[in-house]
Amino acid sequence: MKLQVIFPHAAAIFMMAVAGSSLAGESPGAEQAKDLLNKAVAYLEKEGSAKAFCAFNDPSGDFHKGPLYVFAINVDGVYFAHSAAPTLVGVSLRNMRDAAGQPFGKDIMEVIATQGEGSVDYMWLNYTTNKVEKKHSFLKRVKDFVLGVGYYTR
Repeated sequence: MKLQVIFPHAAAIFMMAVAGSSLAGESPGAEQAKDLLNKAVAYLEKEGSAKAFCAFNDPSGDFHKGPLYVFAINVDGVYFAHSAAPTLVGVSLRNMRDAAGQPFGKDIMEVIATQGEGSVDYMWLNYTTNKVEKKHSFLKRVKDFVLGVGYYTR
């Protein structure tokens, strides 16, 4: 009799644990990307660019969470921070193309020049999975810099 009472509860707990673990394994989405971008904007405004770029370039820091990371460019399109691909620091994205050959650098610069903030879609290497995936990045201009955080939409 006691097993009949305990078993349904144990089964329910097991199902909730399985459901919770599958949610935990999902990729971060739009809300997490926006939250990280807003956190980065506040940090840059409070601490200044030198300290912020050190923090943004730290692959194990507060601004790099799995597939989410802050990237920073100046208004000329030159990368100042990119913790997932540090070799991009110092490189201009103005004429860069994504993995599908689309001029995403031009798209980013156009959004910033016309709106000051916005978003762009492009195909980019997911450094966590090592696969090219569709990415949606949110962008915000802060003084002479542009901060971005994107998430993979696959």
